[in-house]
Amino acid sequence: MKYQVNEKTEAYLSRFYEPSITTYEFLKCFFAYLMQKKVEQVDRDLFSFLYEQKQNEDNNDVLSEISFRSNGVNYYSDDVEDALFNLQNGGLLGKMNPSFGIIMIKYTDDEIDEALNSINPKYNLGIERIANNYILKNN
Repeated sequence: MKYQVNEKTEAYLSRFYEPSITTYEFLKCFFAYLMQKKVEQVDRDLFSFLYEQKQNEDNNDVLSEISFRSNGVNYYSDDVEDALFNLQNGGLLGKMNPSFGIIMIKYTDDEIDEALNSINPKYNLGIERIANNYILKNN
């Protein structure tokens, strides 16, 4: 027998949902892998790239929590935007100019190690694969 949960109960229960890996954790490690490979600047428009990566089933374990929406031309993610803002406020990312057209990765070697050791190791290969895909696409 299938049970139905009313909308208010479902909304209440969703507040207790804890994702296996957050967008913030993913991006923190993604940028750490890029910096480890000497990539110090990233084009601000990561949304389309990450959306494409999410379409690959091999990346579901690390990208499943990121939501995207489209305006018919481009993809956008509030999740990615919020994580970028938090990483910038934490001093791990910078911006080239007021329009924030280029993301500057400002990790130290210790911060790279901390980021890569801060998440469940089962996600490291997936995040590193996506970082490598980004490097291949942008070289």
